[in-house]
Amino acid sequence: TIQRRRKEWGLLSVKQQAHTVETIAPFVEKLRQHSANRLGTKSLRDHLREERILVSRKLLQRYQHSVDPVGNVQRRTRRLKRAVGWSAGPNERWSADQHDKWRRFGLYLHVGLDNFSNSVLWLNVWWTNSNPRLIASFYFQAASKVGGIPLLTQSDPGSENHGIANAQTALRQQLDPTLLGTLQHQWMRGHANIKPEIFWSKLRRQWSDGWECLFDRGLVDGWYDPHDPLENLLFRWLAIPMIQEDLDRFTRIHNSSKPRKDRKKAMPTEIPQVLFERPEEYGPFLDYKITVSSEHLECVAALFAPADHPVFQLTPDWFDEHAGQVYA
Repeated sequence: TIQRRRKEWGLLSVKQQAHTVETIAPFVEKLRQHSANRLGTKSLRDHLREERILVSRKLLQRYQHSVDPVGNVQRRTRRLKRAVGWSAGPNERWSADQHDKWRRFGLYLHVGLDNFSNSVLWLNVWWTNSNPRLIASFYFQAASKVGGIPLLTQSDPGSENHGIANAQTALRQQLDPTLLGTLQHQWMRGHANIKPEIFWSKLRRQWSDGWECLFDRGLVDGWYDPHDPLENLLFRWLAIPMIQEDLDRFTRIHNSSKPRKDRKKAMPTEIPQVLFERPEEYGPFLDYKITVSSEHLECVAALFAPADHPVFQLTPDWFDEHAGQVYA
């Protein structure tokens, strides 16, 4: 039977895992420390599921109430932002945005989202987010993974986003000559690029504080001077791969977790990845993906995101070689 197979494979249900307040304590405490105690009950369940630990909502609520009653009240009384926006289906529009809150550490984030499903297409950390070639490479990687491009892209009007705007426009015009003379990218001024803004708020609320506490301690205690060129290279070499791995984990959790119900929201409330892949199951929605061959993507990527550009190097070759020998 299916139940027997699941048991053989170690895929136990919530009831079969039979967790108690005592058994979940070390796992929850690890997450609380990592997130600086910013995760609520639902988010804790999502993060535990990533570790194959299935726990009921009531058990987690009981744990939160007994271990951290003050923090529990503070999280529950937070004023939520009202969700807005409308989309006709996945790949109708992709939103991109940069995040500079970690400038003091010499680290910069960038995200790409599908507006319809709220699925994260990319979430990357690097030592810059102002180079249009780098930002365009994120777009090409997502297009390669999805197997196509959206009808439109959108972003703030910063010069770092010109690479995405030009690449999207070039691909659309090559595939549809009737679009010649048009821009297939929309510049969103002020706070109009709302999807990424909401996502950054979630990331800072649930993920950023743990890392910030660690890095701020390094600055205060003098472990790291971002203005020292050698220390900056060493920090890049050590921190960026580690942070990227954790961002990938956050992306998996976000894309595989069902958001909280919101009656004021016009769009379906469903698991982002499922909504992205099967929109027709949730209403009169269509997938607007424009299929592009890998050869075509590689050709255009060579123009707007040439792989030999220095921006794609984590550190210079001489440093990478020396650091690899020292830390081997």
